[in-house]
Amino acid sequence: MLIRAYTSIIAACLLWSLNPAANKLALEEIAVPQLVFMRAVFAAFILLLVSFFMGHRFRPKEIGWRPFLLGVLDPGLTSLLFVTSLTVLSASNTVLIMALMPFSQSVLGRVVFKEELRSSVWLGSTLAFSGIVIYFSGEAFNGADTVWGNSLLLAVFCLMAVSQLMTRKIMKTEIPAIQVTSSQMISASVVLFIYLILFGDTELPLQASSGTMMTLLFLVFSMAIPFFLYNQAMRHLPIGTASLLLVMIIPFGFLFAAIFLGEEITLIKAIGAILVMTGVAFPHFPQVRRKFIRTNENPFDRE
Repeated sequence: MLIRAYTSIIAACLLWSLNPAANKLALEEIAVPQLVFMRAVFAAFILLLVSFFMGHRFRPKEIGWRPFLLGVLDPGLTSLLFVTSLTVLSASNTVLIMALMPFSQSVLGRVVFKEELRSSVWLGSTLAFSGIVIYFSGEAFNGADTVWGNSLLLAVFCLMAVSQLMTRKIMKTEIPAIQVTSSQMISASVVLFIYLILFGDTELPLQASSGTMMTLLFLVFSMAIPFFLYNQAMRHLPIGTASLLLVMIIPFGFLFAAIFLGEEITLIKAIGAILVMTGVAFPHFPQVRRKFIRTNENPFDRE
């Protein structure tokens, strides 16, 4: 089960790391309200179809209200704010939102789930914060746009911190992961439809090239599949470990931004990103070392 959980969350990270670059490409021809709504509604349709073929019947009373509330927060509000931030920020900038997730989740996991909180977390957070400062020192500052974009990312971070706790709590129940994910997408679709009606141009025709439509198709599946894989993994992984693995989005996100968007990853940005990842992984080094020593311990040394 643990191997399957790790495999699921790594696959989710790979798909999520492509999202910033793919969203950035799609935004060249599709407005934010239309883009986020189409992703959510098609993802909901796909997941409901898969759920039906798996033999699950959609019964909201049995599922409960929590998965629907979770969907309002994530991916409803988070996807809206995240895609909006991409209109003023680079794709490589936005992937760093994941950097502080392990620290927030370690603290919140301790408070809510009584999970262990080690002192090394604070040293690691210092390294990660230093890396973020170094990274942004090499990022171009565009005045109000940069402040606005990073404020949106901060809001995304806060929403994701809450949603991870909710996901962990929901996945401790017997509700099938596919049902939870389907409920998320349905409530997210409702929220994003309301946003589309209030702030979007519903009369704007969808005129997108075949390349953009293929990108949109990927974005639909990259919303449906990773959330299902992540929800499945959260049944078996501690919340701190799960959020730690999300940091893999940083190097992959940088790579995809450079390949598909031609974004320049300078030495300063690379050093900052490496320092962030080191800081995030640092709290887990002592644990790995203890396991290694325990595994290689000679039983005759105990006598």
